[in-house]
Amino acid sequence: MSTLAEIQAAAESLPPEQKEELFRFLATRLSNAGEPARRATLVQGPHNTLLLEAPPGAPSMTNETVKRLLEEFP
Repeated sequence: MSTLAEIQAAAESLPPEQKEELFRFLATRLSNAGEPARRATLVQGPHNTLLLEAPPGAPSMTNETVKRLLEEFP
């Protein structure tokens, strides 16, 4: 697939669930375009454990946020 027309035709042939998944994927990519990659980092926690620390501005990990992320996970 090398042309926009081929990509559009392939997208149109998808079932509705996969179109929605493609839309969410593209929306996420577009909303992050031009921003430097923000990544979680490992930090030293209590008792020599490693903790994953979210980058500044990351959403809070509420039950609702985790549920939404799991629903969008491939």
